[in-house]
Formats: sequence, structure tokens, C-alpha cells
Amino acid sequence: MRKTIIGLMLLAAPAAAQVIAGSNIGLAQYPGPNCTKPQVPAQPSAKLADTADSGAVDAYNAKVRQFNRDVAAYNGAMTQFNACMHSYVENGNADMQRIKQALDAAVAAANARP
Repeated sequence: MRKTIIGLMLLAAPAAAQVIAGSNIGLAQYPGPNCTKPQVPAQPSAKLADTADSGAVDAYNAKVRQFNRDVAAYNGAMTQFNACMHSYVENGNADMQRIKQALDAAVAAANARP
């Protein structure tokens, strides 16, 4: 009977206090973010840079330019990475609020006098 009352109290939480967001909670430990930062391109060997093969050097320079654009976007405006991290943090905060609400309701139910 007591478990039924606790269950009903958890369901009876006001709608305004309900947390509406995604969740990061998994089956085991709390997951880390699944977001990818820009990666530094691998530098061509000095031997390659000294050769007449400018195609490899040009390809590397293009990767560096793209990396620089990605880093500028990463450090600046909302990017896919920042949106991913923002969502991860928002969901984590929502998870904490839901857990706190459930704990508060359980404590209230335990402290309720029969």
C-alpha cells in the first residue's frame, strides 16, 4: 500500500514542475558527450615538402585552411559541435532535475504521516 501511495505521489507532481528535455541516462554509467572537436591535420614529412610534389603540400594546406575555419567556428558562433555540447549539458541538467524531483517526492512520501 505504501509503495502505491509513493507511486501516486510521484505521478501527481504538478505539470509546471515537470522537466521537459532529452536525457543522457544510459543503462550503466553516465555517458560522456558524443561530440567531435576539430582535429589537427597530420603534417606531411619534411622530405615530402622538399620534393617537387606540390599536390601533397597543397592538399595539406587545404586541410589546414579547413581546420582553421572549423576552429574559428568552434570558438565562435553556434556550430554543430557547440550545439551537440549544448544539448548534452541541457539534457544532463534535465536528468539532474528529474532525479532531484523523484528524490524530493520520495522524501516527502517517507515523511508523510499516516
